[in-house]
Amino acid sequence: MRTRLLSLSVRWVACLIALGCFAQSRVPSAPALDQLTPEQGLAFLAGFRTARLNSALCLRFEVVHKPRKGESLPAVKGTLWATSHGSAQLLRGEINDAQGKPALAFITVKSAQGSRVWVSRHGAPAQELDNKTPLIPLAEGLILTPFDLQLPFTHWPATAYLTTEKRRRPVHTFDALNQIGHEPAKVNYAIDHVYGVLIQASCFDTNGKKTRTLQVEEFSKVDEQWMLAACSLLDETTRDADLLRITEAALGGSFAPSTFEPATLAQPAATPANFKKL
Repeated sequence: MRTRLLSLSVRWVACLIALGCFAQSRVPSAPALDQLTPEQGLAFLAGFRTARLNSALCLRFEVVHKPRKGESLPAVKGTLWATSHGSAQLLRGEINDAQGKPALAFITVKSAQGSRVWVSRHGAPAQELDNKTPLIPLAEGLILTPFDLQLPFTHWPATAYLTTEKRRRPVHTFDALNQIGHEPAKVNYAIDHVYGVLIQASCFDTNGKKTRTLQVEEFSKVDEQWMLAACSLLDETTRDADLLRITEAALGGSFAPSTFEPATLAQPAATPANFKKL
């Protein structure tokens, strides 16, 4: 069962995905629409940062590129594995191009100590990316990147609470500043006031120009658990967009430790047998 974000009721459970956006435990909420003090805002953010996956999950998805003009491109398909290990959030992705051939595999690690990303292109040995490496699309013709799935900006140290407002639902908004000389220079993002789920994020360059916006579009219910069903990424300059839609999900269980070892990226990882369609 799918539902659009506009029609979600307050009967959501606490294990919505936060893009990374993946299912997280509920974080403390503040009084409805009250403005927070800077200290309260950072306390709310700390709860969001320390939320963990309720269980490991594996997702099959497809991404469709939608140019502002012209026809949409054929869907690009992929698989994501996500889990938590201590204070770290681990993510592995494998993406095939429109012809079904391996295009990109990546592993990301995000924690209070920082974020790391390794990528393997077309089955080549994995390489770690530094913080100044330009964003790499998941496949040719797309604008979605590992950055948009890892969401490292939620853990950037230079982050300030801005305000509490309504963006479809009540949200707390934050500005996160990247290191000088790195792109994007700033990310403004919104976290759902009640459920602690990231629902929107906009990137800005060093001149303060908005460059891309990530937006959660739909949620779906699998095994009595609400989770991300679709999100979009808009290029603010070209107005082209990518739509990522989860097609199947496998919840629970565990993955072999090697799943999140960069040395294994050149080969496909094992997938669970308990996928359910969204």
